[in-house]
Amino acid sequence: MQTAPSVMNSEANSEIFALVPPSLRRLFDPQANALPALQATCQKILNMSGDTSSPEALAQVVSRDPGLTCKVLQIANGIAYSPQQTITSVAHAVIWLGLDTVRALVATAQLMEHLEQAPDRRPLLSRLIAKALFASTHAFELGTAMHYPQPGQLFSAALLYSFTDLVIAYQAPDLYELLVEARTPVDESNILGVSKVRFATALARTWVLPTGLVDLIGAPTPPMGTRWQTDHQIFVGLVAGANSLVSAMANSLKPDVAGRIRRTLQQGTALPERSLQEALTRAFDKGRQLSRSVGITETLIAQASAPTPTVTPVISSPKIQIPSPSQPSSQTVPPIQAQPFETLQRFQTSLLAAKDFNSLLSALVKALHDDGGFTRVALALLNPGDTDQLLGRVVVGVDEPTQHLCSFTGSLTVDHPLFLRVLKRHDPILVSDAAAEGPQSLHPTFAATWQTSSAVLAPIRVGNRPIGLLYCDRGAQSTQVSSHDLQSFQLFFGQAILSINRLAGIL
Repeated sequence: MQTAPSVMNSEANSEIFALVPPSLRRLFDPQANALPALQATCQKILNMSGDTSSPEALAQVVSRDPGLTCKVLQIANGIAYSPQQTITSVAHAVIWLGLDTVRALVATAQLMEHLEQAPDRRPLLSRLIAKALFASTHAFELGTAMHYPQPGQLFSAALLYSFTDLVIAYQAPDLYELLVEARTPVDESNILGVSKVRFATALARTWVLPTGLVDLIGAPTPPMGTRWQTDHQIFVGLVAGANSLVSAMANSLKPDVAGRIRRTLQQGTALPERSLQEALTRAFDKGRQLSRSVGITETLIAQASAPTPTVTPVISSPKIQIPSPSQPSSQTVPPIQAQPFETLQRFQTSLLAAKDFNSLLSALVKALHDDGGFTRVALALLNPGDTDQLLGRVVVGVDEPTQHLCSFTGSLTVDHPLFLRVLKRHDPILVSDAAAEGPQSLHPTFAATWQTSSAVLAPIRVGNRPIGLLYCDRGAQSTQVSSHDLQSFQLFFGQAILSINRLAGIL
């Protein structure tokens, strides 16, 4: 991007000074140094040159700050960004996440720290920052799904597309509240003295932001109901569309607006329904993780759901109904070892009869308990809109299912680091003495509830993406799970994963 002139000419400055309300005039005085944190944030995000333009240099900047180092590594190791590997170095994290994501993370984290000095304005500004982060991930994921050549530019542009709202809300919250209700440029002029586009353009030039952003702010959005044809239409459509969609998602009073914008995005991108919904789900998940990493823990954005049900690898709210049969005796040879061929044939028949993910997982859990020799079997699933959150869903072989399921529920990065490590694997693992594994140990509540010293843990994956976790043991403080048990588990597990991926259309 090219850089705009260093300052606006004096005539333009004078005109802006005369038109805008007094509370906003300092913004257009380059000598006033108004809102330095916001101005520096904008410039850091879009500055494509200088010492922080390379991954190595940016990694060095991050590494000097322990807090930023933790934030970057936590984001990089979350399921949303890194479903198959563990990242241990900042340099690797920067390369893996991309310069735009890390630059935005650093800048917004610094901005959030600055807002600690303005606690009265923090709720409003946190909401606007969250909207910007969500918009950036939505533009990026939609662009990636369309094979846009530079999705990082979409990320940065979408992040700063609504920077004017943040500036006005910081400087004059009362004016911002009025501006939210404005419907036309005339309404905006009655509040700001000039239209919002003119205000934003002048501010971007005063703050020496790239001309690409200036041009984007004033660019007309592509016609609704048509497929975007040119690179410019795609760029503007994705950036403006992502911001509009997220704004609608943040307004719980107008849920129908999000649906209309979603349809416009689908028409413009020409993405199939399944590809569109998967991109939106990934975008929402990543937006949630970025927001949380900078200290925005409130749920400020509601996920936009698909208008019609589709066959998708995302399991949003399974309701698996499984009877609670009597627990198999640890002294009895399980059917999978006594009659392996007949047992697997029966299991395969149950998989073929399954029509959805819930029934497939139900068949798997039931078979592991009834035929696999496992006393207790539990299933936990990732929240598709927040993959740092594990949710206990079903358990058999216990007297108090609620307590056992609640012990699974929680944050992977905070509460369940062992489960996070398992979810990054492709194959099952036999865990012995899990409570003594140091930083990868079981959560104390989980260990106290289950009281077991060995278990089989396995990730449930659709393609390369984990969606849940299986847990199997031989009872509380009872018989150790053996390597033979692990082999038996793998016979059921392998068939089930193949069926899950076939149902998802991956195989």
